[in-house]
Amino acid sequence: MPLAYTHESDFRQERNFGQKISATFEFLGVHWRPLGRVLLYLVAPLALLQGILTAVIQSRMFGVLLHGAPTAPGYNPSDPLAAQRAIFGSTFQNPLYYLSIVTLMVFASVFVLSVYGYLVLCLRPAGTVPTPITPGEVWAVVKRHLLVTFFSFWGLGIMIVLGFFFFVLPGYYLAVALSLFFIVRVVEHTNFFDTVGRCLSLTKGKWWSTFGLIFIMTLLIYVLMFALSMIFGLLRVAIPSAFLPTVEPGQISTIFVVALTVFFTIVTFLIYPPILLALAFQYFNLVERSEGVGLSYLVSQLGQAPGASPGGTTYRPHEEGEY
Repeated sequence: MPLAYTHESDFRQERNFGQKISATFEFLGVHWRPLGRVLLYLVAPLALLQGILTAVIQSRMFGVLLHGAPTAPGYNPSDPLAAQRAIFGSTFQNPLYYLSIVTLMVFASVFVLSVYGYLVLCLRPAGTVPTPITPGEVWAVVKRHLLVTFFSFWGLGIMIVLGFFFFVLPGYYLAVALSLFFIVRVVEHTNFFDTVGRCLSLTKGKWWSTFGLIFIMTLLIYVLMFALSMIFGLLRVAIPSAFLPTVEPGQISTIFVVALTVFFTIVTFLIYPPILLALAFQYFNLVERSEGVGLSYLVSQLGQAPGASPGGTTYRPHEEGEY
């Protein structure tokens, strides 16, 4: 029977591989409306800004490729890499490029915290009434963790890059083990190094199952992204040709590049919550297997009367209630 995923006991359970994937989509099936509202209010504006910056940078890169490279100093038509060097040189000298990187990191931080902040607010004690979770409540969680999460992305990136630098394999190991970093930190409120240690401890002996879960969920994500990329590429070529027939072949209209890139960025971020949620269920599964937190929690709740539902209505486990 599907769970409502409105109390802590719904999450703190041992689950096998298939059950973790099922729980991910069951959670989305129950909470897609309030979670979608949270992402719309907190994440969509940043996705829009990031999409605009990315589109402007791409448009300038195309402009350099089509018009600027032949006039760049030292350009040699016989050098196959001359155009690429001209593009990279123009990009790295553009302040928008560095602003785009910072915006991307802020966007990633808010996005991860919005999903996990919402999930943490679902960890209600048994017997409490499941009231709707508002964007304001999630924003309070995001604000509390935003600065640390922003710098944690950089710290994790450095650790993983160093792992790849030393014989490559440590990089793969760290990338998988530290995939639980943000759910661990949001739930347990640990500092950076304690969170890293906690991730390594939880995934010890369970690295392959964590890798398999990431692989399957990422494969599903990339299938969707590939389909979106194909549609995006076709629209990018077809729209200027249809609406601007006087445009020279190979020339790309900036306004359509910006519009389509913004649309693609916003749609793309909507397909990432499943992999974050799958990692969250892996975290709860590993904690339960090693520490039995959920079982201890259920034992402590024995004998307590369940809380009444809003308006005196009793909801079945598969119903959304007031969401």
